[in-house]
Amino acid sequence: MSRSTSPRPTARRRTAVCLGAAALVLGLAVAPTSSAVAAAEPENLPGVPDRGSPADVWEAWAADERAEADATDWDADAAARGCTVEEVQVVDEVDADYNRAMGAPADLATHRVELVEDCSSAEAERLMGAEQEASTDVSTLALSSGTSCRSTHGPGTACVYKSSGRIYASWKYRGSGSVSGFLRIYQIPSSSSSCYRGSTWLTGPSRSWSSGMTRSISKTKTTTTGYSAHIWKKVTFGHTDWGSACSKL
Repeated sequence: MSRSTSPRPTARRRTAVCLGAAALVLGLAVAPTSSAVAAAEPENLPGVPDRGSPADVWEAWAADERAEADATDWDADAAARGCTVEEVQVVDEVDADYNRAMGAPADLATHRVELVEDCSSAEAERLMGAEQEASTDVSTLALSSGTSCRSTHGPGTACVYKSSGRIYASWKYRGSGSVSGFLRIYQIPSSSSSCYRGSTWLTGPSRSWSSGMTRSISKTKTTTTGYSAHIWKKVTFGHTDWGSACSKL
C-alpha cells in the first residue's frame, strides 16, 4: 500500500415613456432570474469560509483540511464500508471547479484523496450494492439522502456517499480484463429527479481498473446539496458516460 501525502405625453415623450416602461418590465423580468441564480448557490457549511473571504482565510482553512486528511485513519474509514484499503493518496491540487463552487479564490490549493479498495466482502456488497438498473439519467421521484449505489452500463457499480466530512465517488469494476477512465462528481439541486450532469465539482485523474477493483475520489464537503457521480470510460476517441449514482449529501 502506497501513501503520499454565483399627463398625456406628446408623441416624443410617449416614446420615451414606452421605452422606460419596457426597460422597467425587462428589469423586473431579469431581477427574479438573477435572484434565483444566487439562491441556487448553496451556503457553505459552518467552519468553511464565507464566499468571497480573503485569500489568507481560505489558505488557513485549506491547510487545516489537508492536515486532517493526513491524520485520517483510512483503514478504519474503509472498514466502515466493509472494504479494505489497498492504496491511498492525498494529492495537492488547484481545482477551479471546486473553488468556484464554494466561492474561494480560483487559485486556492486544496487536496484530493484517491483510494484503491477491495470491496468484495459480503458486508461491502450489502452496504454498497447496486440499487437500480444501469442508466446515465436514472429517473427518481426525488434525490434520496445518504449512500447511493447503482449498476452502470459497463459491468460495474457506481456509488456516491459522504464519509469523514468528505464527498466520495467510487466505481467498482465487475468485468474481466481491464478498463481505463475517470470519475467525476457534479453538483445538482437537491430537488433533482435524475442523476444528470450538473455543475462539475470534482474530476479525478485518468486511471485503470482491473477486475474487482474499486477506485474512489473525494474532497472535503463544503455545502449540502445534490451530488451526481459518473464514471467516464475511455474509448477510441474521448470518453463515454458509463453510468452514475446520485444523492443529497
